Amino acid sequence: MKNLNKKKQFLYINGWTPKENFDGYYDYLHSIEYNPHKEKFQSWNKTLWEHLWDDWEYLRAPFVDREYADYEAWKIMFEKTFPYLRDDIVIGAGSLGGCFFMKYLYENTFPVKIKRLIFIAAAIHDTDKEHLWSFTLDETKIPSIQKQTSEIICYHSTDDDLVPFSYFADMKIYFSDATFREFSDRGHFYKEARLPEIEEDIQK
Repeated sequence: MKNLNKKKQFLYINGWTPKENFDGYYDYLHSIEYNPHKEKFQSWNKTLWEHLWDDWEYLRAPFVDREYADYEAWKIMFEKTFPYLRDDIVIGAGSLGGCFFMKYLYENTFPVKIKRLIFIAAAIHDTDKEHLWSFTLDETKIPSIQKQTSEIICYHSTDDDLVPFSYFADMKIYFSDATFREFSDRGHFYKEARLPEIEEDIQK
């Protein structure tokens, strides 16, 4: 399928929790609060399209049941985007999405040229709270993904309460030529209504 759209593209790969980390999926569902009158907060990645220039197209990875994440399931859905992608795409991957895309890239050849790859608080190891399970990385292969992109930018905040800031140091080992943006007050970035830095990094 040939896409004649000439707009530049940004594709965002969101994160969540590997399914094996739920003690019980039904218990998890029972724990979710439902309030039809509560205003739903829209984080930066939900409203990013409002702040990109008119010559940009914003895409999101179409994951099903991302709250119950499984690598092979995400791979099936992710590849459904391929007929719509064009060369020089910019890709952002946050948290478990960063882990997913690293694994995908060293196991596969991406179908279009990646101009820039932006990792936001990428989960790359197990933590005390969560394990990566099917997303577990072969750390010896991570540096090889640099061959599939012209540029890598990594974001992390020292006060991240979900993905340890110590992972940022590992990213510097994996990607020695990357650009690293360190913050002190962004947490895991999902509580930010807007992220101007990423708007600039996408469009530069």
